[in-house]
Amino acid sequence: MARLGFIEFYYSTKHTPVDKYKCDNANVLNLLKSLEAKGVETAAIDLGDVADPFKQYHKASSGPASDKRPVFGEVRGSDYKEYFGKTIPALCCYVKKGDRAPVEVFPRGDKKLGREYLIEEFLENYIGELEGRIESPEAR
Repeated sequence: MARLGFIEFYYSTKHTPVDKYKCDNANVLNLLKSLEAKGVETAAIDLGDVADPFKQYHKASSGPASDKRPVFGEVRGSDYKEYFGKTIPALCCYVKKGDRAPVEVFPRGDKKLGREYLIEEFLENYIGELEGRIESPEAR
């Protein structure tokens, strides 16, 4: 994986993440602090009171390559304003701050895993990679 220089986490202090894309926001915030200590710049953006997060939604849903595209385009029968960064937290990963689009976004479907690759799982694996630990085979 390319070294990431900037990671944004979109979440809400006013909404509970849905079970399908479970995410412990407090744990993610702690994992982001661990990444900061390893030299990766991070930002946590609370979208709880943001009425229309279209700009953030659009770059997350259309920026990455198709095999790294997140679940947001797959959510049917709902308005992105109701779920992006609210009931479905989002993690946008960039090679460097200021890049136009993220290289990876989580949660996302993973064909090798045959299931969703969730935010906390990715962060724990990436921290392990930065520490020189080998990822578990199931995680990639």
